[in-house]
Amino acid sequence: MKRMPCFALVLLLAASGCTKDPVTPDILTPNIPAVAGVYVMNEGNYGDASGARLSLFVPKTDTVYHSLVEGANGGAHMGSTGDDCALFRGKLYLLMSGSENLMVLSSVDHTILQNAYYPGSTPHAMLIDSTRNVIYIARLYKSSIMILNLQSLAVVDSVGVGANPQQMALAGGNLYVCNSGYGADNRVTVINPDTRSVVTQVRVGDGPTGIVLGSDGKLWVSCTGNAFGMPASYGSIHRINPSTNARVDSVAFTEALWGDLVAGGNGYIYALGTTPGSYYGGPVHRIAVSSLAVTPAFIAGTYYGIGLDDATGDLYLGDAKSFTAAGDVRIYTSDAALKKIFVAERGPALFMFKR
Repeated sequence: MKRMPCFALVLLLAASGCTKDPVTPDILTPNIPAVAGVYVMNEGNYGDASGARLSLFVPKTDTVYHSLVEGANGGAHMGSTGDDCALFRGKLYLLMSGSENLMVLSSVDHTILQNAYYPGSTPHAMLIDSTRNVIYIARLYKSSIMILNLQSLAVVDSVGVGANPQQMALAGGNLYVCNSGYGADNRVTVINPDTRSVVTQVRVGDGPTGIVLGSDGKLWVSCTGNAFGMPASYGSIHRINPSTNARVDSVAFTEALWGDLVAGGNGYIYALGTTPGSYYGGPVHRIAVSSLAVTPAFIAGTYYGIGLDDATGDLYLGDAKSFTAAGDVRIYTSDAALKKIFVAERGPALFMFKR
């Protein structure tokens, strides 16, 4: 899988007692309506050559569409292990690490526009830079960032970073790269995207994996911790000032973190923790931007992926169900009230919001 299993928690969390809402049956058709909705990137089973899938939930009609790529392209598959995605200027960008390809779809009819392969790269995380007309892709086992031309998808350059690079962010004119080392690294690499050179390294906690720009204008970095360190370390969240490239403060946890986090416009950061006995995610912790106060297990459960709808403030949480069956997506309000559960496909991990 794309994420490293975390060590067991010391805090036991109560399971959610909510009841699943009914959903409409799967619809597999090339004639998907060009309407507002929420795309779900389903990772698929590790090693499954055609396991990655794209689903679409349309709130207005309460309809779930499955396997969009297959339905719109005569059965052609996305590839193996869906690791990242982006919706940009009417196109869907889908990155697969197992098959090492980047597929571009029309967001109107989901036909394949481009499909480029990068053998030996193990592409993992992706970030589009429209100012410089490039795409940054983290090469998970190559300690570097691959830079692609946005139109042709050709490789134009690369920059060396730390071990096992994962999520990235643009802020203050720089590119920030999390060097996870799967817990063995503790740095965020700062790159000047114009000169494509490393500016500095910012030390945070062990295993920096997720990074977002908060409503306070600061970068928030989620660190998983290192279960195999001497001594072992727990998860933490750190705040970086992009004006100075300095770490300004942090929040320590007494457990591992999953690594994913999102920033809300309501003054909160939401981060995924881990659950004892599970290798497939954990509860949602809420952190107040102004005070750094933590609400642990703000939403209890075992969640593999998290997304936030800026328009509504709703949280979308993917439950992978140990990859033994199609996963669920649960929609919660910003007050942690359950709104909806719908069935996605195997390993729902990432979300894109089409207006």
